[in-house]
Amino acid sequence: MSNAPMESRSIEIIEIDDLHRLAQIPLKKIDDAFNRRPDMRNYEGELLWICLCQGAADHYVNSSSSRGIHDFDLWVFYRRQRGKSFWNRKASTDDFGTSKFGRSSTDIQKYVGSRVDVFLRSVLFSVEEDRIDVISRYFAEPKIDISLALRKKSVIMVYPENCLG
Repeated sequence: MSNAPMESRSIEIIEIDDLHRLAQIPLKKIDDAFNRRPDMRNYEGELLWICLCQGAADHYVNSSSSRGIHDFDLWVFYRRQRGKSFWNRKASTDDFGTSKFGRSSTDIQKYVGSRVDVFLRSVLFSVEEDRIDVISRYFAEPKIDISLALRKKSVIMVYPENCLG
């Protein structure tokens, strides 16, 4: 759990338009990543979904009982391709920009708005499987890169459009 002071957290409600705006940040980062790493283009077209996770997701579900929004954590999931590696790396960060959410106090020099952390992961997924079952399985599996705290938080789909919210 983040130890950010309450004054650095926003209690503003996350609306559908905010979820649309959040989805655009990793989509642009993905395009940039494929341009920098042409060897990863085999994953183009394999994007499954983008999820808002952790505290901001909890805030979306129940803003009245949350601690507010310190930053936004977006997890981007690709269909894993057998025999082809994927870059599961540390989060990249970006700026949500000017908004009703204010700015993340820890990044005041770097961003004008709230920090957005973007995590890229690949998962086994077959077309017969339900997306919700796959994402539930992913967060339930014991993994090194997912903390117990993350598993206890909400997960909100922000992409694709037909899964929004």
